Amino acid sequence: MTAPVPELSAGLHGRATADPGWTYRGLRLLWKVLAWLLGIRLELQGAEHLPRDATGRPTGAWILAGMPHRTWIDAFPTWILLPTRPRLAFFGDAQMMARSWQRRFLIERLGGVVPIPSSRDPKVVEMHLAAARALLDAGAIFELFPETGPASELGHLRKLGAGLGYVALRNQVPIVPVIFGGNDELYWGRRIIVRVLPPLDPRSLAGLAAEAPLPEPGSSAERAAVHRLTATLAETVAPAVMDVHLASVPPPGTVKRGRFLTTMFR
Repeated sequence: MTAPVPELSAGLHGRATADPGWTYRGLRLLWKVLAWLLGIRLELQGAEHLPRDATGRPTGAWILAGMPHRTWIDAFPTWILLPTRPRLAFFGDAQMMARSWQRRFLIERLGGVVPIPSSRDPKVVEMHLAAARALLDAGAIFELFPETGPASELGHLRKLGAGLGYVALRNQVPIVPVIFGGNDELYWGRRIIVRVLPPLDPRSLAGLAAEAPLPEPGSSAERAAVHRLTATLAETVAPAVMDVHLASVPPPGTVKRGRFLTTMFR
């Protein structure tokens, strides 16, 4: 009999906070050192679009929608390039996070993580939404990769999942699209572009008037609004996805040493 694949339990792991904490800071430094050792060149574009308060300090309580999701490295460039505070909080695969005791050890100390179990229990969905609300209310930045389904052609998005829409609409927080280029294939010296686009209002994306009441949670009207939101978001960011991809394509003749990095941590 095959042993069950271990996975982390559903719900928020760690405290809901915008404070990065020492584990978060330490891992952030570690990722910086690792990127330097691998010669990976991270380039942040559009930093002026990151939400800030009246004094110019970075603020949280918004959703970072990372697109397109290609390889294991995708969560780390934003961790390295964005300000330390407010911290990022993450959706993640519950089985991937539990693959080894070392991962479980780090994640439990890192906190700010919402594992996605393999089961499709409706109660788990409500736990996800409650965890996202707690993190956003605490002023954290909620990072997720909203694409679903099989891989898409380079320069194009996959279908966007509904989870992003539900979290954004129910919490009435901005969605900040962050577009990646160069994350499809990793090797020594790879250039990865991270482009921040202007914040988007979930009501506007869903076609809801500013003064209109939100659809009843779980209703067909809410599902329709979420579908409009994800469809409009995909259409809005599509030109940037292609542009960032083309800008990250290496020059002809580039020697790609160490391409095993692409699949190293799958």
